[in-house]
Amino acid sequence: MDKPAKKAIVIKVNGKEQPYTTATNVLPQWSNGESNEQNEKKDDLVAFDTTSQRYKKRSPWRSFLLAIALAVVLGTSFGLFVLTIIPTTDTSSTATLQQEQKEEEPVAQRTETVFVVQGGVFQDAEAAKAYAQKIKGQHRPSVMVGKQPIYVFLGMALTKEEAKKIAGLYESLGIDTYVKAWNVSVDEKENEPFMTIVSAISLLLDGQQLSNEQWNELQSYSFHDEQMKKAYEALFAFRQTNDQAQLWAAQQHILNVLQ
Repeated sequence: MDKPAKKAIVIKVNGKEQPYTTATNVLPQWSNGESNEQNEKKDDLVAFDTTSQRYKKRSPWRSFLLAIALAVVLGTSFGLFVLTIIPTTDTSSTATLQQEQKEEEPVAQRTETVFVVQGGVFQDAEAAKAYAQKIKGQHRPSVMVGKQPIYVFLGMALTKEEAKKIAGLYESLGIDTYVKAWNVSVDEKENEPFMTIVSAISLLLDGQQLSNEQWNELQSYSFHDEQMKKAYEALFAFRQTNDQAQLWAAQQHILNVLQ
């Protein structure tokens, strides 16, 4: 029985049919032009691969720069958002704070020399307090000044002669006194009102009268010290009532300034 005839295998290379047999087992050869064309394609592939590798190497830097740019944009946007929702500084609060700081600044003090009527000098605070209460029990002013020793003053005047006249008012009560000079620190702005009140009280205690000009001068002052203000009010209460108790009350308040 005859074997079937072998069919020749035909392949196409560049559009041309070429026979292929198992006997020869030889692949078709490419022409020089075809070989060059293949090499060019291979070179193009190599160039493309090299470009791809370069792109891959650069991509981390581009990502890093992109991240920085994104962070800047987000940071700026967040800052503008915060500025829009946070209220601006209250200028009125700042002005109030500055005013409070000015008020807390120490005021200028001025030292004046006056003459005081001294009732006694004590080393013991309880003894000084008992003596001062004894004087007040007789409706006369007294104030304790200092710590050791503790002075008890009963009156004050601008001159030694005026102070002696006040001291004479205690002799009838059997109270021994001593007149001496004493330095007192007063707010510089209230120095003149202080001296005017001290002079007015000593003159009135001596039985003298103040002129309308002197009363008008007292009324022209604005008192910030609480004790000076009370002394001023007591003086005008005395003017209206002629009550000696108001005059002694004025002396008590002006003595309190020495504390």
